[in-house]
Amino acid sequence: MKLLPKIKKIVLNACIILVLSLLLFEVLYRYSIIDFYKAETAHLNSEADLTATSVDFLVFGDSFSATAKEINYIDKLREYNPEKTFVNVSVPGIGIRQVNTFARSKIKKHKPKAIIYQIYVGNDLTDVDHLWSWKQFSLMRNLYWGISDYFLSLSYLNHKLAAFSPRVTSRSYTMATDEFRPEYYDERTKRFLNFDASYFNNTLMLKAPFASRYETWLAEMHEFLETIPEDIPVYLVWIPHCSQVNSYYRNNLNEIGARFEDEVAIQQSDYPFFAKATQDLQQYKNVKQLNPLSVFQVNDTNDNRLYFANDPHINYEGNTVLSDFLQSELPL
Repeated sequence: MKLLPKIKKIVLNACIILVLSLLLFEVLYRYSIIDFYKAETAHLNSEADLTATSVDFLVFGDSFSATAKEINYIDKLREYNPEKTFVNVSVPGIGIRQVNTFARSKIKKHKPKAIIYQIYVGNDLTDVDHLWSWKQFSLMRNLYWGISDYFLSLSYLNHKLAAFSPRVTSRSYTMATDEFRPEYYDERTKRFLNFDASYFNNTLMLKAPFASRYETWLAEMHEFLETIPEDIPVYLVWIPHCSQVNSYYRNNLNEIGARFEDEVAIQQSDYPFFAKATQDLQQYKNVKQLNPLSVFQVNDTNDNRLYFANDPHINYEGNTVLSDFLQSELPL
């Protein structure tokens, strides 16, 4: 019994140290005191581009913009325009809230002549306010998603820990398979659909519960755009969800439990998520919206799929179509 007070004291001290450490880590992350994504940036860029005193384009995005070199649409733009400098600071798994922790420092460091911000309509609204449900998800997942909405640094830890996850190996196999198989399909997508079978339909249409998430996302977008000087043009590139492109992808998603009540509406170029954001951000005269949905719809055929069969990311052909689209829309 004499040991019990000592044990309590040790546990209490350990908890205090843990909480203080997490708070310090959060401050370091949230205010970009340390460049937490230095390794990711180095992987996506040449040393010459990173040390340039001013670059032509600074690119912010998620996994769609941070894919492997020679596949990435940004690398294709580099090939098309060797006289232009592109610095790609995209990071897989992040959203606008994480971008806002380091956007100001990156803009100050690289002094871009123009900025590209890549939006992915498939999950950007849940990146600012995670899904959670005691019925559909485990206790640990609910706790992580709930806490990470307040402690942004946890998303960084999750990003780093993902490298040790078996999912990385299985996903590499999934994305390398051209044949659609429900059992091979991306687990994250299945998780979304387990939460709400109409997840993608309701996200694109801004139906509940995603309408409120949109307001959070919009506030973060305002914060991002207001850090950028008015004389720097900003290009918002909207990556379509595969279900918007054609029935091939929607039918595949139906097989893993998805429902689409607004099939015609989500295929329109002015679908609600895009249309409302365009209207709500029109005050920024230096911002141009780039929506390649119609281009994707024309170019995605039986013989030339632009997305992976078992993953909602764009493949090599998709990156090529996207780079060609941007080549015609950007001042290159």
